Amino acid sequence: MYANAFLMSAGITAASTGLPYFHLGALDIGVPIQWFGMIVAVGVLIGATPLRRYAEWHGVSDDHIRGLLTWLMVSGFLGAHEFDVIAYQWDRIGETVMNTPRWGWFPAPLWPSNWPLVFRIWDGISSYGGFIGGATGYALYVWWKRLPARLFADITIVGLLPAFSIGRIACTVVSDHIGAAVDPDRWYAFLAMDYPRSAAIEVIKDAATGKTTSHIINPTLADLFTTHDRLYPGTVVDHLLAWNLGLVEFLYLVPVNLLILWLAFRPTKRMPAGFVTALAGVCYAPVRFLLDFLRPEDTDPRYLGLTFAQWSSILAFGAALYAASRIRKTGAPAETVTATSREAQERLRVILRDDEEVQQKHQADREAEAERKKAELARLRAERDREDAEAAAAEAAERGKAAMVGKHDAALAGKDPAEDAEAEADEADEADTASKTKPATPSGAAKAGGPKAATKAGGPKNKNRKR
Repeated sequence: MYANAFLMSAGITAASTGLPYFHLGALDIGVPIQWFGMIVAVGVLIGATPLRRYAEWHGVSDDHIRGLLTWLMVSGFLGAHEFDVIAYQWDRIGETVMNTPRWGWFPAPLWPSNWPLVFRIWDGISSYGGFIGGATGYALYVWWKRLPARLFADITIVGLLPAFSIGRIACTVVSDHIGAAVDPDRWYAFLAMDYPRSAAIEVIKDAATGKTTSHIINPTLADLFTTHDRLYPGTVVDHLLAWNLGLVEFLYLVPVNLLILWLAFRPTKRMPAGFVTALAGVCYAPVRFLLDFLRPEDTDPRYLGLTFAQWSSILAFGAALYAASRIRKTGAPAETVTATSREAQERLRVILRDDEEVQQKHQADREAEAERKKAELARLRAERDREDAEAAAAEAAERGKAAMVGKHDAALAGKDPAEDAEAEADEADEADTASKTKPATPSGAAKAGGPKAATKAGGPKNKNRKR
């Protein structure tokens, strides 16, 4: 009973006061990180998941998936900013700013916040500009690679739509799409947001002088409070109900996402290729056209009575409706590799597991080959070390032998001269003894020259013989 009473009380309070105001600014970690950018980045990552699954279900290679994602993100972000500059910030196109760089040594003209507006891609984005830029990148990539246009259009939309929807959450939490004021007595007031005056105007009081000064935080919200004060003089309110158009658009996109993803991934009664893309345009354009009537003119200028997004919605709705009817009549479903996306993912996991096992086997083989080469290298190194040791030992032995010969020669060269003379005398005596003991050979003497030889050898001459 108490729970029911609490829920009824909460419902009555929400219906009379609207949704509570919340705002996320920047996360300061030394460098300010905007929550808007972080949520958009998360949306891109989440949107890439169904895009990849749908592409893999239709047998699209991973190279084309990465290529398409890259072209979509780059062209989408560029288009979002450039069309925002053209449609919403044309009066600032030539502005010149000169902020002091965070690093004092950095040239001020090159500091990013001092770049011309067309190059400051973070300074304002337009959703339809992102659609136009992304469609341009998609068309160029499909034309370049000669790919089936309708299939790749569906691949693009099943990733783009969830990413864009999550981006609307980012618009909600930073309150950058504030719409018209809402009458608290209306039945739909529970969808409006209860904005405090402090979120529009900051009042600063000087402690020394006691004077107060006002600083506008949110110009759109400040205009709403100013208009209310002018229409209802004498009544100053601290809170004001107004549309948070980012939240309203996100709430509408939730069922659109469910419908598009269901039609895209259902295994039976599949739609012709390209139909879900056209259907997404048919569903989104009318609601965006109506919501822009709630936007203030100071943030969304009118061109012939309509905003840039409304003119874009008219063109998008007409083109999407024509494409849907034509595709429905003449198109055919794109071929898939399996009956369901789940089966494709299971087959892909098996293939990836087999590839991983093959890779692991190849890695094991490479490691075994490396170990074999390492062992062979160690064996060759050990053999070389052994040969070097044997060569060193042989060389040492040669050096030792040479040293012994050197010592012997040195010993011979260093004998006493008296001993040498005595040794020579002994040799002479031995030779003389040998000559004395040798027998005479007469025939030898005759051969040597007979008497003339004897006389010439020293024998006595007989001078009386002539006489």
